[in-house]
Amino acid sequence: MDNNRTDTARAHDDRDLIDRVEQAPAEQGRAGGNLARDVATQAEEERVDDPEAREGVTKEDEIAHGERVPTSKARAPDAG
Repeated sequence: MDNNRTDTARAHDDRDLIDRVEQAPAEQGRAGGNLARDVATQAEEERVDDPEAREGVTKEDEIAHGERVPTSKARAPDAG
């Protein structure tokens, strides 16, 4: 008994192609993000209103991506 699906699968065997593909990271998500990608997205959004706008990495961007730690401002002791 012939199975057309099996014959088609054999005729279009991608095993060699799949074996040559470079392996991607096992796990990747938006959490933690990619700083360059996020800054580029911000720049693109900013250029909608201002075509000459330039966007750069800010301290807030670096903090949001865990590349910098926020500094705490020292508070003066209470005079009480």
